[in-house]
Amino acid sequence: MDLNGDGFEDMISGEYSPGDVYFFAGSAEGLAAGEIIPEETPEKPDDEMGIYRWMSAARFVDFDSDGDYDMVVGSVQGEVYLNLNRGTPTAFAFDERVPLTAGGRPMKVQSKSHPVPVDWDGDGNLDILVGDEAAGVTFFRGRADRTFETGVSLFNGKPVPTDGGFADFHDWWDRNSPVPGFRLRLDVADWNNDGKLDLLVGNCETGEERTTGYVFVCLRR
Repeated sequence: MDLNGDGFEDMISGEYSPGDVYFFAGSAEGLAAGEIIPEETPEKPDDEMGIYRWMSAARFVDFDSDGDYDMVVGSVQGEVYLNLNRGTPTAFAFDERVPLTAGGRPMKVQSKSHPVPVDWDGDGNLDILVGDEAAGVTFFRGRADRTFETGVSLFNGKPVPTDGGFADFHDWWDRNSPVPGFRLRLDVADWNNDGKLDLLVGNCETGEERTTGYVFVCLRR
């Protein structure tokens, strides 16, 4: 993506802790060294600052339709946050992370959320797909006013449980998802060139001796 509007593709990477998001500017010579993307930070006591930012998984979209990229960010505890860009298409300046809501409650999955903002159902409204630690892919359908409906399983439309620990959620997703393992990471593309977006999923699986990862393509029917 070209975050700074200079015509060159840039690279973005989040980090586990303290959860900053890094910008690697592209140029004709390649990528520059990474710089932390500045964000406004709320005034909170030190013991409340940190963990909500951990394991930042950032994606960019023009959320408020003002012509520049805004930042949608996942977190270790499973929430999904939005940083609005109050800058310009060529000079970004991000506000603080505020939680997105769905169905009137904070948008949240089991843990380690990985959001992908995209118009998944083709109705012209922005949706958000979220992968999580329990091997879930939750579909938050967007409305025209940029609010979101309560999350459901992307695979069968069933409402995702809101209570329980990791084992409960992992067991539920094991019955309601074709993707095994845990800690799902997502992207979308028209993989088979049929005019419909398909889902690309990376995962972790723990074997007897080591943890491995695989990539799956879930084709849209």
